[in-house]
Amino acid sequence: MTVAVAGQPNVGKSTFFNLLTKNRVLVANWPGVTVEKHEGSLEHRGYRIKLVDLPGVYGLSALTLEERISRSYILGGEADVIIALVDTTIPERTLYLPIQILEAYKNVVIAYTKYDMAHEMGIHINFDTLEKRLGVPVVPVSAATGYGIEYLLDKVIEVAEKGGRRDYLRIDYGELEPFIESVERELKKCEGLREYPSRWLAIRLLEGDEELAEMLSSKCGSEVYRAFEEARDEARKVVGKDVSMFASAKRFSFIMSLTREAVVRARTPERKARSIFYHPAIGTALSLTLLLSIFMLVFIVNTGFPLNVVLSLLGQENLAAVVEEYSLSGMLGKGLGWLMDIARSSIANPLLASFVADGVIGGVASILTFLPLIFVVMFVLSVVEDAGLLPRMAVGVSALTTKIGLSGNALFPITVSLGCNVPGIMGARASLTAGERIRQILTLPLIPCQARLVVLLALATALKTLGGWVMVFTGYVAAFSAFIVLNYALYRLSRKREPIPEMLLEIPAYHKPLGKVVWWMTWNNVKHFLEKAGTIIFVSSVAVWAMSSFTPALTYTDNPSNSIAAEVSRLLIPAVYPFHVAGENAWMVVFGLLMGFVAKEVFVTSILTITGTPSMAEAVSVMGLTDAQLIAIGVFTTLYVPCLATLSTIYSETRSVKLTALAVLLLMGTAYLVSALLYYFLTLLV
Repeated sequence: MTVAVAGQPNVGKSTFFNLLTKNRVLVANWPGVTVEKHEGSLEHRGYRIKLVDLPGVYGLSALTLEERISRSYILGGEADVIIALVDTTIPERTLYLPIQILEAYKNVVIAYTKYDMAHEMGIHINFDTLEKRLGVPVVPVSAATGYGIEYLLDKVIEVAEKGGRRDYLRIDYGELEPFIESVERELKKCEGLREYPSRWLAIRLLEGDEELAEMLSSKCGSEVYRAFEEARDEARKVVGKDVSMFASAKRFSFIMSLTREAVVRARTPERKARSIFYHPAIGTALSLTLLLSIFMLVFIVNTGFPLNVVLSLLGQENLAAVVEEYSLSGMLGKGLGWLMDIARSSIANPLLASFVADGVIGGVASILTFLPLIFVVMFVLSVVEDAGLLPRMAVGVSALTTKIGLSGNALFPITVSLGCNVPGIMGARASLTAGERIRQILTLPLIPCQARLVVLLALATALKTLGGWVMVFTGYVAAFSAFIVLNYALYRLSRKREPIPEMLLEIPAYHKPLGKVVWWMTWNNVKHFLEKAGTIIFVSSVAVWAMSSFTPALTYTDNPSNSIAAEVSRLLIPAVYPFHVAGENAWMVVFGLLMGFVAKEVFVTSILTITGTPSMAEAVSVMGLTDAQLIAIGVFTTLYVPCLATLSTIYSETRSVKLTALAVLLLMGTAYLVSALLYYFLTLLV
């Protein structure tokens, strides 16, 4: 595969090119000229990629020798894909060349370089919006940190295999459009220039490209050339200025509309004072306090806690009950129960009624009741991150993590894993050593992903004697503590073979959170949750309903205790003995944990379906669980194997059955040890 790298001068092209090729570069001259040509190679995903470094140019106007070389190479079709670079710190100016390339070439991947500097300068970019508007992959990268390089190469291969844009990028040139169409019609009469995109060629001719005009005259004949000249002269009269300047203004107008929609800049005043987060003791305490406050805020908004507790202590029991009943989650739970009752009463066929009420509404819709909780959590975390607090909180807790064998590169996969473990594990490729990468792959599944947050929030609403925030906070503290301890243990075992990696972190300037940026970050996380609810969770919910509605003899039953799910789960009841879960309904907990292997949210839908209840609080009451058992199960759910997709990623990244099995054993062993100890500790308190 041949890939060309194009960019304006000072966009970071040389650094980027050398990073990809590991400085293994062949230097020669471009054919017929004295300009140097740099070529390198690398291997990725089974492909041997030849990289060609095009001369740094500001556009494709062929006004200079470098521009003629770059344009000739791009239009010649030698490259399978072109990587067009944009400087993240000055996107408005450096987007001009990629826009020109997209007008003439379809297989393009745009890379935003120097991304490590963006947040520090208060620059926020919505890459999803750019991808939609430009129709090609847009990837942020940093040659300084290696961020995004693997993902960029994945996108290059994807474009090479599947193709890029269906058509060339079209910019509205306003008053120039009729003349572009006129020249295009004339060009269709000429066979000699068919290798060029007709619209691009028409625009360049009208702009006064002498090289192309000579080609038009020699290959298309005098009649076509005369028609072109007439159109160009008329265009000059209409636009009232140089056509090239007019076209350039239209391109910049397009770029400005694009950046207004996708780029936000914040004021970033310099702070000379040393951040309090950098203090080893105070920073750790402050960071953990902020995390605790975030989850407290979530529960105040969604469940009324701790306002209901305060009212109860003041003797206002009735008012406390009203606050709890009419909280956001309380009203959604009542609405869900109402829908389930309507389905059961209005559908005559008992099998169909059960499917709609328990399988569909009780499954997917019950997960959607936690959408407000997810939204508030992601909104608050987005505010904290955009303000520049999140990296400082990372520094605040670094005293707990710097000696467990993790380099600064681990910050990215850890952060990504809070959303989903799959891309987090893939991000471990940026590790400084092979040993560090394996340790991350084995331990990153302990980082609580968004799906496990859903489970913790669901279980938290069922606590009777403790505030719901205790469940969430305990789950996260247990998960991160296990991550730290296990990493340290594995690091000590390999310490003799590896140097101690240094922890490096870019600290952005503080700035006021920007509404547009906070919305981007929040919506991206909520969108992922909704997409999952509409696919994996829906299919799993139907499967759970089928397993809990049919007996081993495949006859319908309205008693889940006689179902396939119950028969299979009873065989594994000893698995929950460490939490003293026993009795006739113990199989329900087992079944929920089994289904959690598919996707963690399915744990919630499974429990609600087999108990036939609209809320987790009622489901826990049916199963007869104490608060100590509930918290222990919540922590166990957070720590044991995240999902099948995570296991699949571990295997694909290691290509080792042994390491995948080792990951399962480590996660299961850690889950049982931590949750069992927590259960016995809580029985002394609750």
